[in-house]
Amino acid sequence: MLSSLITLSDSKISVKFLLSTSIAIAAIFLLVFVWFSQQQEQAIMEQVKKQAIILHKQIVLTRQWVAEHKTVLVPKTETVRSSPFLSEPDVKSADGSVFTKISPSVITRHLSDRASRGGLYSFKLANTTRLNPQNAPDALEEEALEQFRSSPTSGIFRIEHREGRKVLRYIAPLYVNEDCMQCHMVQNYKPGEVGGCLSVLIPMEEAQSAIIRNRIILIGSGLGFAGSLVVLLFVTTRSLVFTRIRDIRALIGRMNLVGTDNSRSHEHGDELKEITDFCYVLDEKLKDQHEELELKIAAATKDLSRTNEDLERANQDLARLNKAKSDFFSDVSHEMRTPLTSIKGAADILARNHSFAENVYLDIIKRNTDRLIKTVVDFLAYSKIESGQLELDIRENCLKAVVEDAVLSQQAVAQKRSVKLVSDAPDEVPAMFDEQRIYQVLTNLLSNAIRFSPDHGTVTVRIADGRDHWIEVSVQDQGPGIDEKYHTTVFEKFYQVPDTRGSKIHQGSSGIGLAVCKGLVEAHGGEIWVESDLGKGCRFAFTLPSHKDNERFTNTPG
Repeated sequence: MLSSLITLSDSKISVKFLLSTSIAIAAIFLLVFVWFSQQQEQAIMEQVKKQAIILHKQIVLTRQWVAEHKTVLVPKTETVRSSPFLSEPDVKSADGSVFTKISPSVITRHLSDRASRGGLYSFKLANTTRLNPQNAPDALEEEALEQFRSSPTSGIFRIEHREGRKVLRYIAPLYVNEDCMQCHMVQNYKPGEVGGCLSVLIPMEEAQSAIIRNRIILIGSGLGFAGSLVVLLFVTTRSLVFTRIRDIRALIGRMNLVGTDNSRSHEHGDELKEITDFCYVLDEKLKDQHEELELKIAAATKDLSRTNEDLERANQDLARLNKAKSDFFSDVSHEMRTPLTSIKGAADILARNHSFAENVYLDIIKRNTDRLIKTVVDFLAYSKIESGQLELDIRENCLKAVVEDAVLSQQAVAQKRSVKLVSDAPDEVPAMFDEQRIYQVLTNLLSNAIRFSPDHGTVTVRIADGRDHWIEVSVQDQGPGIDEKYHTTVFEKFYQVPDTRGSKIHQGSSGIGLAVCKGLVEAHGGEIWVESDLGKGCRFAFTLPSHKDNERFTNTPG
């Protein structure tokens, strides 16, 4: 029983999906977090570096301003003392106040002390050929000065820890100009040389706080987004997939496959494992049924093989009979054609000899002899068409002349019925055809048209230029017409179209003339058809090739 396969799974597929989705999204979130955190940290550090560069430029501008004014006088106090490196640094005002000269180096140190006490930043002037011992460079500044003097460099950045604080240190060169020469003549400076360097130190507390704050925001928003995404995926998948899986399991549980191998039912797994096991069991069951069906088919085909052999023998016998029939028609036609031709010739001679007072009997003999000859010719032609032995003498002929000959041959019959024959053809209509066979087609179509035309009716033979190297010939009568459902079967041999009362229309027809017309036209590579409405006459039309380059031309047996 397959129901034993449907057991509670040790690990539900929904739980597996939830865990795998959570792990995948967590891994993706971790990668995005690390990358985005690095990008934010780099952006904050770039801002701090730009701040250090701006401070350096501001200090340099301040020093240049002081250097352009030689020195700056400031009130002398306990914190502002006279510079030992300047001659006559003090100046007394008229009211007795004492001012001292401040050089760019001194004002740089005072500004650094003021900023450092405010906890903002600090900076330091350093030089290897210093006048002031306080400007002695440390190891990093000495290395930077060597680098600045050996190759042009905009500045050097370092992260350092000072007094338990993390700071960004920016060391940039200071270049000597003409204004600096008045105080540094003893150092043999030249304009454009590196006179020293300036170290700017910016605390990193705010930058670190911003980095940590951004990481916390990123972690919180990422966890919220990841959790929402997991829930959304789980709810959507549960609605679209897990519900369908549950329905399939319920359907499998209601199925009962007797006689199947349930060895897989003892293996535990999720819902998909159960469905897979069911498919295996179902496949085994189908294989067994297929083998059983093949045995039944093999037993049944034994009788079918014997039947096919009998049918093959019957087909061979039928083919032999059909060939014998064709040979019989051909032989009979040949045997009948010669005496009928002799009878017709004798009747014609007697008709021309007016020794008889009444020619009505000779007319009967002549008319029936013509009909027999036409029937024999049609049978002989159809026999050759059916056996594939028809030979055509295709050459360029004048189609109008053949039409006129055919009309002339039927003129006597038409006059007895008071039927008017009309020929509508251009003067020169060259075409590629066998003159004798197309004459036979036209006489058959004209004979049928006269036979079914009412007294004093009109039969029109028309030649029209077709398209793509084809010429169309048509025979139009004013007879009762043919229903559309017979337009195809009318060209079958021995077929008689029933009249409106359901009886066959014989009127002396052998029922093979149109079949002969169809075979002869198709042997020329053309086609033949009928257009008719009941009560409005018939129009039989066929096509012939007009040029020698037509691909369907053949002079071989058809």
